[in-house]
This record gives sequence, structure tokens and C-alpha cells, in this order.
Amino acid sequence: MNNPPTPILQANSNSPAIPVVARWILVGLAILLVGVSWIKQSGVDMREADAPIVWKKALHFEDGNHGEILVFDATQKHIATFEGEQGFLRGTLRALARERKKRSISGEAAFELSGHADGQMVLRDPATGEAIHLASFGPSNAQIYRQLQ
Repeated sequence: MNNPPTPILQANSNSPAIPVVARWILVGLAILLVGVSWIKQSGVDMREADAPIVWKKALHFEDGNHGEILVFDATQKHIATFEGEQGFLRGTLRALARERKKRSISGEAAFELSGHADGQMVLRDPATGEAIHLASFGPSNAQIYRQLQ
């Protein structure tokens, strides 16, 4: 007369066990997505802090008359010329310049190249707050900027 209670996860004759498990998985994924969304919206920065800066250099980059890239320091002293394709150098500079253009910021301000205690190098744009961690693209690409140290 008294039927024993049916466990929640046990399938009854009207619903198979797989849809019950699938529902729990969907609920778990929904909770996870809400949590990730909340963290992103809260502005919490989940990245590791950079190691302390050991050296820093303000740099201006200009296109030369023959397609080369001219590099000047904060005093407008010419410190390097890069000739040829220079895909990585042009790509990183283009990414930072695009952010300036998108925000209607003048291209006159210098970029900042910094070396950190852990050996990492970062190219920053103080005008936009954007930063490119150069080692992320491999040691040979970072070496291009290491010449400017």
C-alpha cells in the first residue's frame, strides 16, 4: 500500500535516466556561464601581475622614405632603422596605432618599451593603456625589440 519514495535521480517509468542527467549538466553549465559572466562584468582582472619593471624607454616610430621603420628615443635621437618586411614589428605597431585611431587619439605620443625582472618585455601605449607582451610571440620576435633596449 505504501510505495517507497522514488530517488530524485532515478528514472521513473515516464522519463529515462539520460534526460535527467542531461538536465543536471545543463543546470551546471548555466551556473558556470552566469559565474563567468558575472566575473567579467565585475571588472576583476584575473591575469597575473607583471614582474617589477627594471628598465623603461619611450620610443617613437616613423615610416622612412624607402619603407624602412625609423626609431627615435624621447629626445628625438635616431636609435635604430629596420629595413625590409619586418612583419612582427609592423604588426605590433599597427595594432597599437589602430587602437589610437579608433579612440581618436593623436599618433604623436611615444610608446613605452619596458623590461621586467623576469626577463619579459612589454610594449605599452600610455595613451590607450594597451600593452603587448612581446614574449608571447616567441623569442625571435621579442629579439627585434630587445635591440632597442
